[in-house]
Amino acid sequence: MKKILQKFYDQKNFLFLVLTFLLASSSLALCLAYISQYIFNYQPCILCLYQRIPFFIIVFLSAIGLAIYRKIKIAKIIFLFCLAMLFFNAIIAFYHSGVEYKIFKGFSGCSAQDLSSVKNIEELRKIIEKTNSVKCDEPQLFVLGLSMAEWNFIFCLGLFIFLNLLNFIFTKRSKIK
Repeated sequence: MKKILQKFYDQKNFLFLVLTFLLASSSLALCLAYISQYIFNYQPCILCLYQRIPFFIIVFLSAIGLAIYRKIKIAKIIFLFCLAMLFFNAIIAFYHSGVEYKIFKGFSGCSAQDLSSVKNIEELRKIIEKTNSVKCDEPQLFVLGLSMAEWNFIFCLGLFIFLNLLNFIFTKRSKIK
């Protein structure tokens, strides 16, 4: 067991493991998003699509990081940038959850609008043409009582905290050696 832990505390192995974990977890998140979209026909709103971008960046960067993980400084920068993407995604998911609860106002065409000020059919037609068919403030899918935006927030923030703690423990442990 001690030999396994010592191998883990080698910086190259640590970076290889966390970059692999980031690649796998981000790929899984994207797979679940596309399965819900294309198999279960839950169409994403614009904020859902924005939440996918950091996952794509993490997949791309972690794949590059895995290819060059022996170059420790570059791999470490990639790891830290992936952590920043997780935090950024958590912020987007938090905002999206707030839009769903009507705490935050969504983008134009992202949430239901008050149509009481519309004076004629032409104004209504223009509003309808500019509006996306899927509203950000009306979640389509709930799992265990939480919307997908809320799950994404928990997932990204949890991963961010876990990997930061792991990095802190590794850094502290490697300085002791």
